[in-house]
Amino acid sequence: MAEYIVSTAYGSVQGVKENNYVAFKGIPFAKPPVGELRFKPPVDPEGWDDVRVCDTYGPIEPRPVNSIGGVVGGGSDNPCSEDCLYLNVYTPAPDGKKRPVLFNIHGGAFQTGDHTLNSDPAGTTGMDCVLVTASYRLGVLGFLQLDRYLGDEYIQSGNSGMLDIIKALEWVHSNIEGFGGDPERITVAGQSAGAKMASALLCTHKAKGLFSAVMMDSGAASAIRDLHTAQEIAEKYAVAYDLTKENAKEKLLEAPWEKLMECQGVLFAGPSLQNLGPVFDGVNFDGTDALEIIRSGKANYVTILGGYNRDEYSSLMAYYPMKSIDDVAGFFGRNTPYILSVLEKYHIQGDMKRLVDIISRYFYGFPCIDMFDAFAQADKGNAMYLYRFDWDCGGNGAGHTLCSGIATGCTAVMDPRVTSYPNYDVVYRQTAAMWNSFILNQNPNVPELPEWPKYDKDSRLAMFIDVESHVGEIEHTDPNISTQTLRL
Repeated sequence: MAEYIVSTAYGSVQGVKENNYVAFKGIPFAKPPVGELRFKPPVDPEGWDDVRVCDTYGPIEPRPVNSIGGVVGGGSDNPCSEDCLYLNVYTPAPDGKKRPVLFNIHGGAFQTGDHTLNSDPAGTTGMDCVLVTASYRLGVLGFLQLDRYLGDEYIQSGNSGMLDIIKALEWVHSNIEGFGGDPERITVAGQSAGAKMASALLCTHKAKGLFSAVMMDSGAASAIRDLHTAQEIAEKYAVAYDLTKENAKEKLLEAPWEKLMECQGVLFAGPSLQNLGPVFDGVNFDGTDALEIIRSGKANYVTILGGYNRDEYSSLMAYYPMKSIDDVAGFFGRNTPYILSVLEKYHIQGDMKRLVDIISRYFYGFPCIDMFDAFAQADKGNAMYLYRFDWDCGGNGAGHTLCSGIATGCTAVMDPRVTSYPNYDVVYRQTAAMWNSFILNQNPNVPELPEWPKYDKDSRLAMFIDVESHVGEIEHTDPNISTQTLRL
C-alpha cells in the first residue's frame, strides 16, 4: 500500500486514498482558539515530530442548537468543538506537480455550515485540480465585536472568523506545492456567507498575495459592517446574555462555548442575514467603505467571477419569513426608510413577488453590481466576469444557492427535486462548464455559453444564465442605496 506523506512547515502529514484522489483530513492550520485565544486572531499551530496521520476530519465549528438547519447544513457528522481550526486537502496526487488550487469557503449565514458544504472533492480532483476546505469560527465566537466589553485588546474580535480564513490561506500558499498544487494559482470560492467572506478578502490588505482569483456567488462586500453597527449588534447580544463590563471576563472568556451560543438566537430573530460578518475595525481594512477601498487602489485586484440569482429571496422566505412589511428593517437597519420608499412605489399589498424582487435586488443584486463597478472604476486591469442566474426553477424562480448548488452538485443547499425539473440538464451543462473552466483557467468562457466579455465600466456586460443564456447590459443600480446593506 502506497504511503502518501507530505512535509509541511509544521511537520509531516500522511493522507489516505479515497476514490480517485488522496485526502489529507484534519490538518491543523492554527492553535485551538480556546482559553486566552478565544476572540483573538489565530496563531500558528504547534509543530510535531512524528508523521501525523490525516485520515479523519477535525471537529466542526460550534453552532447554536437551533440553527437554521438543512438549508445550509453541511454533510459532516463530526462533533462540535472550539478546537476546530483544521483544513482538508484533496489532491489527484501529492507529486509536486503544480495544479490549479480551489480554496472553498463554506456558506451558512456566518452561523452554521461546515467544511463539506459547497465542495466536491471527486469532481474538483477529477479536473486535475487540488481542493482545499477549511473551518472558521462561526457565530458569536467568530464575528462578535467585543471591544466595548473586553477592551481594545479585542478590537479584532469581530473579524476572528475572517482571520481564520486568512491564516488557512497563508498555510495553503506556503505548503500546497507539496500536495501537487500551484501556490500562484489559488482560486478562492464562496457562496452566500462564503461569497461575503471572499469579498472581504478582496478588501483587506492582510490577504494580499494569497490568491490569484475569486469566485463569488450571492454575496458582496456590502456585508462588511461598520464598527458602530457591529458594536450595536454586540449590545443586543449583551442584553440577552446579561453581559456587563464587570462580568465580561467570566461570561465571555471562562464560560463554556455552549453557554455563549445559547443566546445567539437573538441576533437571528426574524429576517436578519448580516448581523454577523466581517467588520471595519480599523486594523484589518484601510478604510471604512468597501467600494471606496476598491476604487482607491487599496484592494486586491485579482481575476473575479461573480454574480447572483435573479430571485434570491424566493428560497429564503421560508427561513426568514416576514410577518409585516416592517420586518424589512431586519435586513437593512437605518437604510430601511429608503427601501420602504422604493416598496411604496412598486409593492402592491399581497404581491409577494414584488417584495422578493426588491429584497433580491437591494440585498444581493445591486451590491454585487456596485462592487464590479468599483473595480472597473479602479481600472487596475484585473479581468472580471459578471453573471445573473435567471433559470426559473420549477416555477419557483431563481432562488438563493441555486447557481453554485447546480454547478457543484451540492444538494445540501438546494431542493434535490431540482434535478428532475424540465431543462435542468441544459442549465447544468452550462453552469458546471463555466464554473469548472474558471477553476482550471480563471476564465469562464466555454463552448456551452455565448462568448463572455470581460466586465468594464463602459459596456457593463454580463452573462444571463438560463435555458438559452445570453450576454447583455446589466441593469443600473440605485445611486441612493448605501454601500453597506445593514447599518445600525
